[in-house]
Amino acid sequence: MKTKYIFSAALVLGTLSLCTSCENYFDEKYMGNGDPQITDVRTGMTYTLTDDDYKLVTIFAENQEKALALDPTDSTGLKELLAIATEKSFTETASADMYVPALMQSKFPYLDNGTTCDVLYTMREGKSSRVKEFTGAQGFALTTDDYETIWQKRGADYLTPATVPGIPAFLTGKIANAKEGLIALISYTYCEDEPDPAELSDFLPYELTLSELLAFPDEKRHMIHGYVGEVKSTISGRFYMIDGEASIYVYGLTDEDGNKVWKDKGIQTGDAITIIGRYSTESGEPQILDAVYVNHTPAGAPAPRRAKQARHFETVNALYQLTAEGWVPYANEQLKAAIALPQRIYESAGVSQITDMNIILKYLQTTYPYPLEKEIYLVAYMGKNGATADEWVYDGTEFVLTTGYITETMSFERKNNAWIANISTYLQAKFVGEGQGKFTIQHVSLDGLNYIWRYQAAYGMTASAYVSGVNHRVEDWLISPNIRLKKSVKPLLTFDHAVRYGNVTDNPKWLNVMVTDNYTGDVTTTEWKQLEWVEELPDGSNWIFRSAGTWDLSEYNGKTIVIAFRYDTNLDGIEVPSAPTWEIQNLLLAEPSEEETEE
Repeated sequence: MKTKYIFSAALVLGTLSLCTSCENYFDEKYMGNGDPQITDVRTGMTYTLTDDDYKLVTIFAENQEKALALDPTDSTGLKELLAIATEKSFTETASADMYVPALMQSKFPYLDNGTTCDVLYTMREGKSSRVKEFTGAQGFALTTDDYETIWQKRGADYLTPATVPGIPAFLTGKIANAKEGLIALISYTYCEDEPDPAELSDFLPYELTLSELLAFPDEKRHMIHGYVGEVKSTISGRFYMIDGEASIYVYGLTDEDGNKVWKDKGIQTGDAITIIGRYSTESGEPQILDAVYVNHTPAGAPAPRRAKQARHFETVNALYQLTAEGWVPYANEQLKAAIALPQRIYESAGVSQITDMNIILKYLQTTYPYPLEKEIYLVAYMGKNGATADEWVYDGTEFVLTTGYITETMSFERKNNAWIANISTYLQAKFVGEGQGKFTIQHVSLDGLNYIWRYQAAYGMTASAYVSGVNHRVEDWLISPNIRLKKSVKPLLTFDHAVRYGNVTDNPKWLNVMVTDNYTGDVTTTEWKQLEWVEELPDGSNWIFRSAGTWDLSEYNGKTIVIAFRYDTNLDGIEVPSAPTWEIQNLLLAEPSEEETEE
Protein backbone atom coordinates (compact mmCIF):
# COMPACT_ATOMS: atom_id res chain seq x y z
CA MET A 1 0.00 0.00 0.00
CA LYS A 2 1.26 3.48 -0.73
CA THR A 3 2.17 5.49 2.33
CA LYS A 4 2.37 9.08 1.23
CA TYR A 5 5.10 10.23 3.53
CA ILE A 6 7.35 7.20 3.52
CA PHE A 7 7.04 5.10 0.44
CA SER A 8 7.22 5.98 -3.21
CA ALA A 9 4.86 4.47 -5.75
CA ALA A 10 7.50 1.81 -6.24
CA LEU A 11 6.18 -0.08 -3.23
CA VAL A 12 2.64 -0.36 -4.49
CA LEU A 13 3.00 -4.03 -5.27
CA GLY A 14 1.40 -7.30 -4.43
CA THR A 15 -1.31 -7.69 -7.07
CA LEU A 16 -1.51 -10.14 -9.93
CA SER A 17 -2.77 -8.72 -13.19
CA LEU A 18 -3.19 -11.05 -16.15
CA CYS A 19 -4.84 -10.06 -19.37
CA THR A 20 -8.45 -11.11 -19.86
CA SER A 21 -7.50 -13.44 -22.66
CA CYS A 22 -5.40 -15.45 -20.21
CA GLU A 23 -8.11 -16.11 -17.63
CA ASN A 24 -9.18 -19.45 -19.14
CA TYR A 25 -5.64 -20.84 -19.06
CA PHE A 26 -6.11 -23.08 -16.02
CA ASP A 27 -9.43 -24.33 -17.36
CA GLU A 28 -7.72 -25.45 -20.53
CA LYS A 29 -4.72 -27.08 -18.89
CA TYR A 30 -6.11 -28.58 -15.73
CA MET A 31 -9.83 -29.19 -16.28
CA GLY A 32 -9.61 -30.75 -19.71
CA ASN A 33 -11.52 -27.96 -21.43
CA GLY A 34 -10.37 -27.37 -24.98
CA ASP A 35 -7.77 -29.19 -27.00
CA PRO A 36 -4.49 -29.47 -25.04
CA GLN A 37 -2.64 -29.57 -28.35
CA ILE A 38 -3.75 -26.05 -29.28
CA THR A 39 -0.83 -23.66 -29.20
CA ASP A 40 -1.12 -21.49 -26.10
CA VAL A 41 0.93 -18.40 -26.90
CA ARG A 42 0.06 -15.37 -24.80
CA THR A 43 1.14 -11.78 -25.42
CA GLY A 44 0.34 -8.68 -23.44
CA MET A 45 0.52 -10.49 -20.09
CA THR A 46 1.52 -8.53 -17.01
CA TYR A 47 2.44 -9.88 -13.60
CA THR A 48 3.29 -7.95 -10.44
CA LEU A 49 5.50 -9.71 -7.91
CA THR A 50 4.00 -10.28 -4.47
CA ASP A 51 5.85 -10.31 -1.15
CA ASP A 52 5.80 -14.11 -1.26
CA ASP A 53 7.32 -14.08 -4.72
CA TYR A 54 10.44 -12.32 -3.44
CA LYS A 55 10.83 -15.10 -0.88
CA LEU A 56 10.30 -17.80 -3.51
CA VAL A 57 13.01 -16.32 -5.72
CA THR A 58 15.63 -17.05 -3.05
CA ILE A 59 14.80 -20.73 -2.52
CA PHE A 60 15.19 -22.00 -6.10
CA ALA A 61 18.33 -24.11 -6.34
CA GLU A 62 19.30 -22.71 -9.74
CA ASN A 63 19.16 -19.17 -8.35
CA GLN A 64 21.38 -20.11 -5.43
CA GLU A 65 23.86 -21.68 -7.83
CA LYS A 66 23.92 -18.48 -9.89
CA ALA A 67 24.48 -16.41 -6.75
CA LEU A 68 27.31 -18.61 -5.50
CA ALA A 69 28.97 -18.48 -8.89
CA LEU A 70 29.19 -14.68 -8.63
CA ASP A 71 31.40 -14.83 -5.50
CA PRO A 72 32.40 -18.41 -4.69
CA THR A 73 35.03 -17.25 -2.18
CA ASP A 74 33.00 -15.15 0.27
CA SER A 75 29.37 -15.94 -0.70
CA THR A 76 28.60 -12.26 -1.28
CA GLY A 77 26.33 -13.17 -4.17
CA LEU A 78 24.33 -15.55 -1.99
CA LYS A 79 23.94 -12.90 0.71
CA GLU A 80 22.62 -10.45 -1.85
CA LEU A 81 20.21 -13.08 -3.17
CA LEU A 82 18.83 -13.72 0.33
CA ALA A 83 18.44 -9.96 0.84
CA ILE A 84 15.84 -9.98 -1.95
CA ALA A 85 13.42 -11.72 0.43
CA THR A 86 13.97 -9.32 3.34
CA GLU A 87 14.08 -6.13 1.28
CA LYS A 88 11.38 -7.30 -1.17
CA SER A 89 13.36 -5.78 -4.02
CA PHE A 90 16.15 -6.43 -6.50
CA THR A 91 19.44 -4.55 -6.94
CA GLU A 92 21.99 -4.05 -9.69
CA THR A 93 23.98 -7.12 -8.65
CA ALA A 94 21.03 -9.24 -7.48
CA SER A 95 19.01 -8.41 -10.55
CA ALA A 96 15.60 -9.43 -11.81
CA ASP A 97 16.88 -10.71 -15.15
CA MET A 98 19.00 -13.28 -13.29
CA TYR A 99 16.49 -14.58 -10.75
CA VAL A 100 12.94 -14.00 -12.03
CA PRO A 101 13.07 -16.65 -14.83
CA ALA A 102 13.03 -19.45 -12.26
CA LEU A 103 9.98 -17.90 -10.62
CA MET A 104 8.19 -17.56 -13.97
CA GLN A 105 8.96 -21.19 -14.75
CA SER A 106 7.35 -22.27 -11.49
CA LYS A 107 4.24 -20.17 -12.05
CA PHE A 108 3.71 -20.55 -15.80
CA PRO A 109 5.48 -23.79 -16.85
CA TYR A 110 3.08 -24.80 -19.60
CA LEU A 111 2.63 -21.64 -21.61
CA ASP A 112 4.02 -22.13 -25.09
CA ASN A 113 7.14 -20.69 -26.64
CA GLY A 114 6.62 -17.17 -27.89
CA THR A 115 4.62 -16.10 -24.84
CA THR A 116 5.68 -12.73 -23.43
CA CYS A 117 4.96 -11.19 -20.05
CA ASP A 118 5.86 -7.83 -18.51
CA VAL A 119 6.85 -8.31 -14.89
CA LEU A 120 6.55 -5.41 -12.45
CA TYR A 121 8.92 -5.50 -9.49
CA THR A 122 10.64 -3.26 -6.96
CA MET A 123 14.15 -2.04 -7.67
CA ARG A 124 16.30 -0.85 -4.79
CA GLU A 125 18.46 1.96 -6.17
CA GLY A 126 19.39 3.62 -2.92
CA LYS A 127 19.17 7.30 -2.11
CA SER A 128 20.05 10.03 -4.60
CA SER A 129 23.61 11.31 -4.95
CA ARG A 130 22.51 14.48 -3.16
CA VAL A 131 21.39 12.51 -0.11
CA LYS A 132 24.47 10.28 -0.25
CA GLU A 133 26.57 13.42 0.18
CA PHE A 134 25.31 13.52 3.76
CA THR A 135 27.02 10.24 4.61
CA GLY A 136 29.45 11.16 7.39
CA ALA A 137 27.97 14.64 7.82
CA GLN A 138 28.88 16.33 11.10
CA GLY A 139 26.22 17.89 13.27
CA PHE A 140 26.82 20.00 16.37
CA ALA A 141 25.70 23.07 18.30
CA LEU A 142 28.11 25.98 18.88
CA THR A 143 29.60 26.16 22.36
CA THR A 144 30.76 29.18 24.35
CA ASP A 145 34.29 28.58 23.10
CA ASP A 146 32.99 28.44 19.52
CA TYR A 147 31.26 31.81 19.87
CA GLU A 148 34.45 33.30 21.29
CA THR A 149 36.39 31.98 18.30
CA ILE A 150 33.99 33.53 15.81
CA TRP A 151 33.84 36.82 17.75
CA GLN A 152 37.64 36.75 18.11
CA LYS A 153 37.44 36.74 21.90
CA ARG A 154 35.41 39.93 22.10
CA GLY A 155 31.82 39.04 21.52
CA ALA A 156 28.67 37.45 22.87
CA ASP A 157 27.27 33.94 23.22
CA TYR A 158 25.25 34.33 20.04
CA LEU A 159 25.82 35.36 16.41
CA THR A 160 24.60 38.41 14.53
CA PRO A 161 24.44 39.41 10.85
CA ALA A 162 27.97 40.77 11.16
CA THR A 163 29.41 37.58 12.65
CA VAL A 164 27.59 34.85 10.67
CA PRO A 165 30.04 35.39 7.76
CA GLY A 166 32.74 34.21 10.16
CA ILE A 167 31.33 30.67 10.24
CA PRO A 168 33.34 29.34 7.22
CA ALA A 169 36.66 30.39 8.78
CA PHE A 170 35.54 28.92 12.09
CA LEU A 171 34.66 25.58 10.46
CA THR A 172 38.09 25.41 8.85
CA GLY A 173 39.67 25.44 12.28
CA LYS A 174 36.94 23.41 13.96
CA ILE A 175 36.95 20.39 11.63
CA ALA A 176 40.55 19.47 10.98
CA ASN A 177 41.64 17.47 7.91
CA ALA A 178 38.14 17.57 6.42
CA LYS A 179 37.75 16.18 2.91
CA GLU A 180 36.11 18.15 0.13
CA GLY A 181 32.36 17.51 0.02
CA LEU A 182 31.92 17.12 3.79
CA ILE A 183 28.68 18.65 5.08
CA ALA A 184 28.20 20.26 8.50
CA LEU A 185 24.79 20.80 10.11
CA ILE A 186 25.37 23.40 12.81
CA SER A 187 23.07 24.98 15.35
CA TYR A 188 23.60 28.41 16.93
CA THR A 189 21.80 31.19 18.78
CA TYR A 190 21.14 34.19 16.58
CA CYS A 191 20.12 37.80 17.12
CA GLU A 192 19.18 40.09 14.26
CA ASP A 193 20.33 43.19 16.18
CA GLU A 194 24.01 44.03 16.41
CA PRO A 195 25.17 44.88 19.96
CA ASP A 196 25.65 48.54 20.85
CA PRO A 197 29.33 49.03 21.82
CA ALA A 198 28.14 50.99 24.81
CA GLU A 199 26.25 47.93 26.01
CA LEU A 200 28.94 45.34 25.36
CA SER A 201 29.64 45.17 29.07
CA ASP A 202 26.33 43.37 29.42
CA PHE A 203 27.76 40.25 27.81
CA LEU A 204 31.45 40.64 26.98
CA PRO A 205 33.32 37.78 28.68
CA TYR A 206 36.53 39.84 28.83
CA GLU A 207 35.45 43.00 30.66
CA LEU A 208 38.40 44.15 32.80
CA THR A 209 39.59 46.88 35.08
CA LEU A 210 42.87 48.46 34.10
CA SER A 211 44.58 46.74 37.04
CA GLU A 212 43.36 43.33 35.81
CA LEU A 213 44.62 43.99 32.29
CA LEU A 214 48.08 45.04 33.52
CA ALA A 215 48.28 41.98 35.77
CA PHE A 216 47.58 39.63 32.83
CA PRO A 217 48.27 41.58 29.64
CA ASP A 218 47.50 40.16 26.19
CA GLU A 219 46.94 41.70 22.78
CA LYS A 220 43.25 40.85 22.48
CA ARG A 221 40.63 43.56 22.49
CA HIS A 222 38.99 44.12 25.87
CA MET A 223 36.53 46.45 27.49
CA ILE A 224 38.58 48.34 30.07
CA HIS A 225 37.45 50.48 33.03
CA GLY A 226 39.58 53.19 34.62
CA TYR A 227 39.87 56.94 35.24
CA VAL A 228 41.19 59.83 33.17
CA GLY A 229 44.62 60.84 34.47
CA GLU A 230 47.12 63.19 32.86
CA VAL A 231 45.86 64.46 29.49
CA LYS A 232 48.41 64.80 26.68
CA SER A 233 46.08 65.95 23.88
CA THR A 234 42.43 66.93 23.90
CA ILE A 235 42.43 66.97 20.11
CA SER A 236 43.46 63.37 19.45
CA GLY A 237 42.34 62.09 22.85
CA ARG A 238 45.74 61.01 24.19
CA PHE A 239 45.80 60.54 27.94
CA TYR A 240 46.95 58.34 30.77
CA MET A 241 44.33 55.94 32.07
CA ILE A 242 44.75 55.22 35.78
CA ASP A 243 43.32 52.78 38.30
CA GLY A 244 44.84 53.29 41.73
CA GLU A 245 48.58 53.05 41.19
CA ALA A 246 48.15 51.35 37.78
CA SER A 247 48.61 53.58 34.75
CA ILE A 248 48.76 53.11 30.96
CA TYR A 249 48.98 55.48 28.01
CA VAL A 250 45.98 55.62 25.68
CA TYR A 251 47.23 56.50 22.23
CA GLY A 252 44.24 58.36 20.81
CA LEU A 253 40.51 57.91 21.46
CA THR A 254 37.83 57.77 18.75
CA ASP A 255 34.32 56.52 18.20
CA GLU A 256 33.54 53.35 16.22
CA ASP A 257 33.92 55.21 12.93
CA GLY A 258 37.32 56.72 13.82
CA ASN A 259 36.00 60.19 14.61
CA LYS A 260 37.63 62.23 17.38
CA VAL A 261 35.37 62.38 20.44
CA TRP A 262 37.24 64.08 23.30
CA LYS A 263 35.75 67.54 23.04
CA ASP A 264 32.34 66.31 21.85
CA LYS A 265 31.94 64.12 24.91
CA GLY A 266 33.28 66.72 27.34
CA ILE A 267 35.79 64.37 28.90
CA GLN A 268 37.73 65.80 31.87
CA THR A 269 40.53 64.67 34.17
CA GLY A 270 39.17 62.48 36.96
CA ASP A 271 36.21 61.19 34.97
CA ALA A 272 35.46 57.46 35.19
CA ILE A 273 35.85 56.13 31.64
CA THR A 274 35.24 52.90 29.76
CA ILE A 275 36.98 52.14 26.47
CA ILE A 276 37.57 49.17 24.17
CA GLY A 277 41.14 48.56 23.03
CA ARG A 278 44.13 46.24 23.01
CA TYR A 279 47.28 46.23 25.11
CA SER A 280 50.52 46.89 23.23
CA THR A 281 54.21 47.62 23.85
CA GLU A 282 55.05 48.32 20.21
CA SER A 283 56.53 51.76 21.03
CA GLY A 284 58.37 50.49 24.11
CA GLU A 285 55.83 51.89 26.57
CA PRO A 286 52.71 49.94 27.64
CA GLN A 287 49.77 51.55 25.91
CA ILE A 288 46.24 51.00 24.63
CA LEU A 289 45.93 50.99 20.84
CA ASP A 290 42.79 51.22 18.69
CA ALA A 291 40.93 52.74 21.63
CA VAL A 292 37.18 53.22 21.11
CA TYR A 293 35.08 55.34 23.45
CA VAL A 294 32.22 53.52 25.21
CA ASN A 295 31.09 55.91 27.96
CA HIS A 296 32.32 58.12 30.77
CA THR A 297 30.98 59.54 34.04
CA PRO A 298 32.04 62.99 35.31
CA ALA A 299 34.08 62.93 38.49
CA GLY A 300 31.84 62.72 41.57
CA ALA A 301 28.70 61.93 39.55
CA PRO A 302 26.81 58.67 39.98
CA ALA A 303 27.44 56.08 37.24
CA PRO A 304 24.83 56.31 34.47
CA ARG A 305 22.22 53.59 34.31
CA ARG A 306 21.46 52.35 30.84
CA ALA A 307 18.28 50.57 29.85
CA LYS A 308 19.03 47.35 28.04
CA GLN A 309 17.69 47.07 24.54
CA ALA A 310 15.15 44.28 24.13
CA ARG A 311 16.51 41.67 21.72
CA HIS A 312 14.95 38.67 20.03
CA PHE A 313 17.00 35.49 20.08
CA GLU A 314 16.35 32.33 18.07
CA THR A 315 18.14 29.07 17.42
CA VAL A 316 19.23 28.69 13.81
CA ASN A 317 20.13 25.41 12.12
CA ALA A 318 22.30 25.84 9.03
CA LEU A 319 24.03 23.72 6.40
CA TYR A 320 27.58 24.24 5.16
CA GLN A 321 29.68 22.19 2.73
CA LEU A 322 33.42 22.09 2.15
CA THR A 323 34.27 22.87 -1.49
CA ALA A 324 37.50 23.55 -3.34
CA GLU A 325 37.04 27.22 -2.40
CA GLY A 326 36.46 26.43 1.28
CA TRP A 327 33.36 26.15 3.45
CA VAL A 328 30.24 27.65 1.87
CA PRO A 329 26.50 27.55 2.66
CA TYR A 330 25.11 24.32 1.16
CA ALA A 331 23.19 24.75 -2.09
CA ASN A 332 22.18 22.62 -5.07
CA GLU A 333 20.45 24.14 -8.07
CA GLN A 334 18.67 20.83 -8.79
CA LEU A 335 16.57 21.35 -5.68
CA LYS A 336 13.61 23.59 -5.09
CA ALA A 337 14.92 24.07 -1.54
CA ALA A 338 17.66 22.72 0.71
CA ILE A 339 16.46 23.04 4.30
CA ALA A 340 18.05 22.51 7.68
CA LEU A 341 14.98 21.58 9.71
CA PRO A 342 14.33 24.56 12.06
CA GLN A 343 14.89 24.08 15.78
CA ARG A 344 11.31 25.11 16.55
CA ILE A 345 10.12 21.92 14.83
CA TYR A 346 12.14 19.79 17.26
CA GLU A 347 10.87 21.85 20.18
CA SER A 348 7.22 21.71 19.16
CA ALA A 349 7.48 17.93 18.76
CA GLY A 350 9.31 17.62 22.09
CA VAL A 351 12.24 15.71 20.54
CA SER A 352 15.94 16.25 19.98
CA GLN A 353 16.11 13.74 17.12
CA ILE A 354 13.75 13.11 14.23
CA THR A 355 12.56 9.51 13.82
CA ASP A 356 8.94 10.15 12.80
CA MET A 357 8.78 11.32 9.18
CA ASN A 358 5.32 12.76 9.84
CA ILE A 359 7.07 15.64 11.61
CA ILE A 360 8.93 16.62 8.45
CA LEU A 361 5.86 16.00 6.27
CA LYS A 362 3.77 18.42 8.34
CA TYR A 363 6.58 21.00 8.21
CA LEU A 364 6.70 20.83 4.40
CA GLN A 365 2.93 21.04 4.11
CA THR A 366 2.84 24.16 6.28
CA THR A 367 5.92 25.89 4.88
CA TYR A 368 5.28 25.20 1.19
CA PRO A 369 1.51 25.34 0.64
CA TYR A 370 1.75 25.83 -3.14
CA PRO A 371 4.45 23.48 -4.47
CA LEU A 372 4.71 22.50 -8.11
CA GLU A 373 4.63 18.91 -9.29
CA LYS A 374 8.04 17.16 -9.33
CA GLU A 375 9.75 19.83 -7.22
CA ILE A 376 12.42 18.30 -4.98
CA TYR A 377 12.97 19.41 -1.38
CA LEU A 378 16.00 18.24 0.60
CA VAL A 379 15.55 18.34 4.38
CA ALA A 380 18.58 17.89 6.65
CA TYR A 381 17.99 16.97 10.28
CA MET A 382 19.44 15.28 13.33
CA GLY A 383 18.39 11.63 13.32
CA LYS A 384 19.15 8.82 15.75
CA ASN A 385 22.57 8.31 14.14
CA GLY A 386 23.50 11.98 13.77
CA ALA A 387 23.18 14.46 10.93
CA THR A 388 21.39 13.09 7.87
CA ALA A 389 19.06 14.19 5.08
CA ASP A 390 16.18 12.98 2.93
CA GLU A 391 14.57 14.17 -0.27
CA TRP A 392 10.87 14.77 -0.73
CA VAL A 393 9.13 15.14 -4.08
CA TYR A 394 5.75 16.74 -4.62
CA ASP A 395 3.75 14.29 -6.76
CA GLY A 396 0.97 16.73 -7.60
CA THR A 397 -1.07 15.76 -4.55
CA GLU A 398 1.30 15.31 -1.63
CA PHE A 399 4.94 15.42 -0.55
CA VAL A 400 6.39 11.92 -0.93
CA LEU A 401 9.61 10.76 0.69
CA THR A 402 12.08 9.37 -1.85
CA THR A 403 13.11 6.03 -0.40
CA GLY A 404 15.40 4.77 -3.14
CA TYR A 405 12.84 2.16 -4.26
CA ILE A 406 11.32 2.41 -7.72
CA THR A 407 8.99 0.29 -9.83
CA GLU A 408 10.65 -1.43 -12.76
CA THR A 409 9.10 -3.35 -15.63
CA MET A 410 11.01 -6.09 -17.44
CA SER A 411 9.81 -8.18 -20.35
CA PHE A 412 10.20 -11.96 -20.14
CA GLU A 413 9.73 -14.37 -23.04
CA ARG A 414 9.30 -18.10 -23.18
CA LYS A 415 11.83 -19.72 -25.54
CA ASN A 416 12.88 -23.36 -25.80
CA ASN A 417 10.42 -24.17 -23.01
CA ALA A 418 12.16 -21.81 -20.57
CA TRP A 419 11.67 -18.21 -19.52
CA ILE A 420 14.34 -15.64 -20.34
CA ALA A 421 14.59 -11.90 -19.71
CA ASN A 422 14.47 -9.62 -22.68
CA ILE A 423 17.18 -7.25 -21.43
CA SER A 424 18.22 -6.06 -24.87
CA THR A 425 15.19 -3.76 -25.19
CA TYR A 426 15.40 -0.76 -22.88
CA LEU A 427 12.44 1.30 -24.06
CA GLN A 428 9.77 0.67 -26.65
CA ALA A 429 6.81 2.93 -27.37
CA LYS A 430 4.76 2.53 -30.54
CA PHE A 431 2.36 5.29 -29.43
CA VAL A 432 -0.06 4.72 -32.31
CA GLY A 433 -3.12 3.04 -30.85
CA GLU A 434 -1.31 2.39 -27.55
CA GLY A 435 -1.46 5.77 -25.81
CA GLN A 436 1.14 7.97 -24.19
CA GLY A 437 2.48 5.16 -22.03
CA LYS A 438 4.85 6.23 -19.26
CA PHE A 439 5.92 9.38 -21.06
CA THR A 440 5.11 12.64 -19.30
CA ILE A 441 4.68 16.20 -20.55
CA GLN A 442 6.07 19.35 -18.94
CA HIS A 443 4.82 22.75 -20.06
CA VAL A 444 7.43 25.49 -19.84
CA SER A 445 5.73 28.20 -21.88
CA LEU A 446 2.39 27.76 -23.66
CA ASP A 447 1.66 31.35 -24.74
CA GLY A 448 -1.96 30.99 -23.59
CA LEU A 449 -2.56 27.55 -25.13
CA ASN A 450 -3.77 24.54 -23.16
CA TYR A 451 -1.28 22.07 -24.64
CA ILE A 452 1.35 21.52 -27.32
CA TRP A 453 2.20 17.82 -26.97
CA ARG A 454 -0.75 15.45 -27.02
CA TYR A 455 -1.58 11.85 -27.91
CA GLN A 456 -3.60 11.10 -31.03
CA ALA A 457 -4.47 7.47 -31.61
CA ALA A 458 -3.99 7.59 -35.39
CA TYR A 459 -0.70 9.51 -35.39
CA GLY A 460 1.06 8.90 -32.06
CA MET A 461 2.49 11.73 -29.99
CA THR A 462 1.97 15.04 -31.77
CA ALA A 463 2.99 18.64 -31.09
CA SER A 464 2.02 21.90 -32.75
CA ALA A 465 2.03 25.59 -31.81
CA TYR A 466 -0.28 26.62 -34.65
CA VAL A 467 -3.79 27.28 -33.34
CA SER A 468 -6.62 29.26 -34.93
CA GLY A 469 -4.38 30.91 -37.48
CA VAL A 470 -1.75 32.00 -34.95
CA ASN A 471 1.82 30.66 -34.71
CA HIS A 472 2.72 30.72 -31.02
CA ARG A 473 6.08 31.02 -29.29
CA VAL A 474 6.09 28.07 -26.90
CA GLU A 475 8.27 25.51 -25.14
CA ASP A 476 6.88 22.07 -24.33
CA TRP A 477 8.60 18.76 -23.50
CA LEU A 478 7.69 15.09 -23.95
CA ILE A 479 9.74 13.13 -21.42
CA SER A 480 10.49 9.42 -21.22
CA PRO A 481 10.49 7.41 -18.00
CA ASN A 482 13.84 6.46 -16.46
CA ILE A 483 15.75 4.14 -18.77
CA ARG A 484 18.26 1.83 -17.14
CA LEU A 485 21.35 1.11 -19.20
CA LYS A 486 23.19 -0.65 -16.38
CA LYS A 487 24.03 -3.68 -18.54
CA SER A 488 23.92 -2.11 -21.98
CA VAL A 489 26.61 -2.66 -24.59
CA LYS A 490 25.50 -0.68 -27.62
CA PRO A 491 22.07 0.87 -27.01
CA LEU A 492 20.65 2.28 -30.23
CA LEU A 493 17.84 4.85 -30.31
CA THR A 494 15.53 5.22 -33.29
CA PHE A 495 11.99 6.41 -34.04
CA ASP A 496 9.79 7.43 -36.96
CA HIS A 497 8.47 10.94 -37.34
CA ALA A 498 6.64 13.28 -39.62
CA VAL A 499 7.11 17.05 -39.81
CA ARG A 500 4.61 19.30 -41.55
CA TYR A 501 4.88 23.08 -42.05
CA GLY A 502 7.50 25.24 -40.41
CA ASN A 503 10.60 25.66 -42.59
CA VAL A 504 13.87 23.87 -43.25
CA THR A 505 15.89 26.57 -41.49
CA ASP A 506 14.02 26.82 -38.19
CA ASN A 507 12.62 23.30 -37.72
CA PRO A 508 16.02 21.74 -36.81
CA LYS A 509 16.37 24.39 -34.10
CA TRP A 510 12.82 24.10 -32.80
CA LEU A 511 12.49 20.30 -32.80
CA ASN A 512 15.09 18.51 -30.68
CA VAL A 513 15.91 15.16 -29.12
CA MET A 514 17.50 15.59 -25.68
CA VAL A 515 19.15 13.14 -23.28
CA THR A 516 20.41 13.36 -19.69
CA ASP A 517 21.83 11.00 -17.10
CA ASN A 518 20.92 13.26 -14.17
CA TYR A 519 17.23 14.12 -14.48
CA THR A 520 16.04 16.34 -11.64
CA GLY A 521 12.34 15.91 -12.35
CA ASP A 522 12.21 19.39 -13.90
CA VAL A 523 13.43 20.00 -17.45
CA THR A 524 14.42 23.57 -16.62
CA THR A 525 16.89 22.53 -13.89
CA THR A 526 18.30 19.49 -15.69
CA GLU A 527 21.54 19.54 -17.66
CA TRP A 528 20.68 18.14 -21.10
CA LYS A 529 22.65 17.02 -24.13
CA GLN A 530 21.04 17.83 -27.46
CA LEU A 531 21.47 15.01 -30.00
CA GLU A 532 22.51 16.06 -33.47
CA TRP A 533 20.06 15.02 -36.17
CA VAL A 534 21.33 11.89 -37.88
CA GLU A 535 19.04 12.31 -40.85
CA GLU A 536 17.82 15.61 -42.22
CA LEU A 537 14.40 16.55 -40.91
CA PRO A 538 11.51 16.20 -43.34
CA ASP A 539 11.15 19.44 -45.27
CA GLY A 540 7.63 20.06 -43.93
CA SER A 541 5.90 19.64 -47.24
CA ASN A 542 3.93 16.46 -46.43
CA TRP A 543 2.75 14.09 -43.69
CA ILE A 544 4.94 11.11 -44.64
CA PHE A 545 6.57 9.30 -41.73
CA ARG A 546 10.31 8.70 -42.06
CA SER A 547 13.00 7.24 -39.85
CA ALA A 548 14.75 9.90 -37.80
CA GLY A 549 17.93 7.83 -37.99
CA THR A 550 19.81 5.88 -35.34
CA TRP A 551 21.76 7.27 -32.39
CA ASP A 552 24.36 5.22 -30.52
CA LEU A 553 23.98 6.00 -26.79
CA SER A 554 26.90 3.81 -25.65
CA GLU A 555 28.39 6.78 -23.79
CA TYR A 556 25.61 6.25 -21.23
CA ASN A 557 26.38 2.58 -20.59
CA GLY A 558 26.02 1.80 -16.90
CA LYS A 559 23.79 4.79 -16.24
CA THR A 560 20.11 5.64 -15.93
CA ILE A 561 19.00 8.12 -18.55
CA VAL A 562 15.96 10.08 -19.64
CA ILE A 563 15.17 10.96 -23.25
CA ALA A 564 13.01 13.97 -24.10
CA PHE A 565 11.53 15.60 -27.17
CA ARG A 566 11.65 19.39 -26.96
CA TYR A 567 9.30 21.52 -29.05
CA ASP A 568 10.59 25.07 -28.67
CA THR A 569 9.58 27.87 -31.01
CA ASN A 570 10.60 30.41 -28.37
CA LEU A 571 14.37 29.87 -28.68
CA ASP A 572 15.13 33.04 -30.62
CA GLY A 573 12.51 35.19 -28.92
CA ILE A 574 11.16 36.35 -32.28
CA GLU A 575 7.89 35.95 -34.12
CA VAL A 576 7.25 32.49 -35.56
CA PRO A 577 6.58 32.61 -39.29
CA SER A 578 5.21 29.06 -39.41
CA ALA A 579 4.92 26.67 -36.48
CA PRO A 580 5.59 23.04 -37.48
CA THR A 581 3.56 19.99 -36.51
CA TRP A 582 5.73 17.14 -35.20
CA GLU A 583 4.44 13.56 -34.96
CA ILE A 584 6.38 10.67 -33.40
CA GLN A 585 5.84 6.90 -33.61
CA ASN A 586 7.67 3.59 -33.12
CA LEU A 587 10.31 4.67 -30.62
CA LEU A 588 12.83 1.96 -29.77
CA LEU A 589 15.95 1.94 -27.62
CA ALA A 590 17.57 -1.47 -27.76
CA GLU A 591 20.69 -3.45 -28.50
CA PRO A 592 21.24 -4.05 -32.23
CA SER A 593 19.64 -7.14 -33.73
CA GLU A 594 21.75 -10.06 -34.90
CA GLU A 595 21.40 -8.80 -38.48
CA GLU A 596 22.56 -5.30 -37.49
CA THR A 597 25.48 -6.76 -35.53
CA GLU A 598 26.62 -8.83 -38.51
CA GLU A 599 26.57 -5.77 -40.72
